[in-house]
Amino acid sequence: MSKIKDRYLKVIVKADEEFRLIIDQSLGEEALIELLDGSAEVFGVEMIHKRLYTFSTSLTVFTRNGCTLRLGGNPSDTYSVKRSKSSIDNIHAQLEDQRTKAQQNNTRGPITLITGPKDVGKSTLTRTLLNYAAQSGRKPLYFDLDVGQSSISIPSTMGVLPIDGPEDLEKGFDDNDLSVYFFGYTSPGLNIGLYYLLIQKLGQSLHRRMGHSKSIKHSGAIIDTCGWVEGQGYQSILAAARSFDISLAIVLSDNKLYSRLRHDLSPRIKIKFCPSLEGIVERSQVVRRHRRENLIHEYFYGTPQRRFGPHTIQLMFSDVEIVQVVTPKLRISIDLLDEIYDAISVVSVPISPSLCNQVLAISHTKDHRSAMIESVLGFICILQVDMERKLLTVLSPQPDLMKKRILVMGDLQFDVNRYR
Repeated sequence: MSKIKDRYLKVIVKADEEFRLIIDQSLGEEALIELLDGSAEVFGVEMIHKRLYTFSTSLTVFTRNGCTLRLGGNPSDTYSVKRSKSSIDNIHAQLEDQRTKAQQNNTRGPITLITGPKDVGKSTLTRTLLNYAAQSGRKPLYFDLDVGQSSISIPSTMGVLPIDGPEDLEKGFDDNDLSVYFFGYTSPGLNIGLYYLLIQKLGQSLHRRMGHSKSIKHSGAIIDTCGWVEGQGYQSILAAARSFDISLAIVLSDNKLYSRLRHDLSPRIKIKFCPSLEGIVERSQVVRRHRRENLIHEYFYGTPQRRFGPHTIQLMFSDVEIVQVVTPKLRISIDLLDEIYDAISVVSVPISPSLCNQVLAISHTKDHRSAMIESVLGFICILQVDMERKLLTVLSPQPDLMKKRILVMGDLQFDVNRYR
């Protein structure tokens, strides 16, 4: 530890200042931060004194009363700015007021949809509001609809996570009760019909969970969306608003989107406009792709702070059935979800060497139709296909895989050899 400290810079951050760090993960950059004195928070979570944190994505350290940090690593840039009047604090206060009233009247707490284009701070706002809620003793549901840059599982997934406490800044939220649904693609437009159906399924999950727990009912939910806000992307926002029966939509940065939602959403839904969060860095396609690859790598191998030991196992072709969800070309509308469900087909995928590097979802059901919209058990990656011996060699977090499983395929791939 003493050798590491020798390479550190001491940074003094004044009261009500933000210390911003720009980190490009695709270049192998990271930042090592230790809180020496005072108090500070990251994503709404209080930093622990004398604990060394490692971050591989851009972040902001905020202090209300001033602090001293020790900084190491190789971030692209760092700078301090005076924090403007925090819209996040105001939003949290409004949500807390609604939760208190919901608790008093035994009614539903706020159902908040966060939307806006790419790189305006949607995930940062979501994460911070969830942490503030948890620190206030609330237990909101967190829904992630961003299949491109998932915050709770691997890319191409959607999911729901009950929040039972603030996150660990390096490990994330406790995900023991996480439910993940496999969409299979990193853009909703590649199978928009299935995307609509999964939004509807997650909306049903919200209403069911609220009926089973008063603490969840009173705490409400926060829904993070993807950055696609035009065409079918806009329609998916409307579909989410309807399926989750939201009470508040927060629009970041996009005045046109704000105006359209004011016109198209029910008058009972409050719509709040916020400028993009300060300090958010626009990510290139290279950075986004690298982030997706890194999320898959972390699923199988863990992080430097929490390493996993994945298993290489062999499966007979006869032990599994690989399927894929196919949506025919038809008019897609949120008013035609029943027709979309009937039109979508689940087809068997022939096993061949072309499946190498495919990431597949493990279904817990043996019914094809259910497999496309039910939560999944986990994921494997195909390493080798032996056509002569009819054997699949796969990478798996678990040492064995129950036989006769349905494996669902999209277009998600992971090349293990790139990380060796």
